[in-house]
Order: sequence, then structure tokens, then C-alpha cells
Amino acid sequence: MSQQAKVDQIAVDSEPPLAAIRRERLDEQIVRVLVDAVIEGRWPAGTTLPPERELADQLEVNRTSLRQALARLEQMGLIITRQGSGNVVQDPAALTAPEVVRAMMRQLGSDLFSEILEVRTGLGSLIGRLAAERAEPHELASLRQALDGLGRAEVLADRQQAEMAFFMILVGSTHNRVLAALVRWVDATYGQLPDEFADAFADIDQVTAGLRRITEAVAKRRPAAASRAVEQYFDTSGARIVRAVQSAFTDQT
Repeated sequence: MSQQAKVDQIAVDSEPPLAAIRRERLDEQIVRVLVDAVIEGRWPAGTTLPPERELADQLEVNRTSLRQALARLEQMGLIITRQGSGNVVQDPAALTAPEVVRAMMRQLGSDLFSEILEVRTGLGSLIGRLAAERAEPHELASLRQALDGLGRAEVLADRQQAEMAFFMILVGSTHNRVLAALVRWVDATYGQLPDEFADAFADIDQVTAGLRRITEAVAKRRPAAASRAVEQYFDTSGARIVRAVQSAFTDQT
């Protein structure tokens, strides 16, 4: 073997192994097909899916895989199994399971995400005001720690998770349980697509600057300023997220 061939072989041997190609399981494929069918209106909320044997024949799959898929749909909340009635379809708009959110995005595009972010922005004003009025010292300290942690995050997905953690602390500091429940639903939906909008967190300085304004206004007990700061952050970050989601779903089509 020549010297160059030896060098080339060493380079190949030193490279990390390639990740194995992941083959999607049959039941996961069935879940995706059925979720898409429900979102598209084939089986509206309140109707019943066809019997297992008929559904398996339509999908050309075995009943074991179908049952696994139906169990997953029930876990997601998309169907409820009722003795004697079969699998009853539930309203997908009320669900936040990743598969459901992605299916709705495939059908409705970024319009659905824009609506979610509109609600988030609307809640922002109230969140900021109540936090400035009610936040306790230990909650202010937690906000600053969360902000510092976000500033140190290098991976985009980690930044997104750190931002959500920041707002969970902020919402908790309002001490309003109804508001917290509403925000949890919105953020549960918002948080289901981290890969699709990770690019919205590429400019870390822009993200931290907005959160710092919120923290300072809350710490100084300025309800009006905190209200504006949260609403403005949700508005500008929402625009970045919508652009990232539009780009991601365009690439997938």
C-alpha cells in the first residue's frame, strides 16, 4: 500500500461512524395517515372510525400494527374508545400532541401558528403587568438566572427551551392560576415544533435584549413598562418564529 493510501485509510478509520438510517415503524406511519385524515375532515369530531377489520383492509396493514396505532391515537386524545361504540373522534383543535400540531400545520400552513402567536401576544400585556405587581424576590432571582442560562446556551433548541423556562417563571410570578393554565396550553402547542422554528433563536443578542427589558421592568415594579415589554417581545419574536416555520415547512414540501 502506498504512503498516500495509508494516509487516506487512517483518515477514513478516524472518522466517526455514520448514524444508522431510521426506518419508520408501521404503526407510526398509520398514526400519521389517520391523524391527517381526521384533520382533513374525513372523520369529523364526534364520528366513529370504521371497525378495525375494515380500517385495516383500507390501509392494507395488519390488525396488530393498527391496534398499536389506535392506542397511540387514544393516548394523544384524538380518539376515545367506548365500549359498544368503537373509536370516537375528538376535536383535534383542542389537542397539543406533536403529531396533531404538525398535521394541522401541513393542512393550514403558518396561518395556524400565527393564530397561536396572536393569543400569546395578547396574553403578554396581562402577564407583564401582573408580574410587575406581584413577583416575589425569589422569583425575580429565578428570572435573572433563567436569562443568564439562555445567554450561555449555544444550541438553538436549548435556547428555545430556555426561553420557555423564562416565561414559565414569569407567568408563575403573576400568581394567577387561570392565566397560567391558558399560557401552558398555548406554550404546549408552541413548543411542539422546536426543530421547525429553531432558526428564530439564531440572534441570541436580540432574544436576550428583549427578555432583559422585561426583567428590568418587573424588577423595578413598573407594570405599564413590563406590560409593553412582554407584548413587544411576543410580537417581534412571533414574527421571527413565523418566518422560521414558513421556511421549515416550505423545505418539507
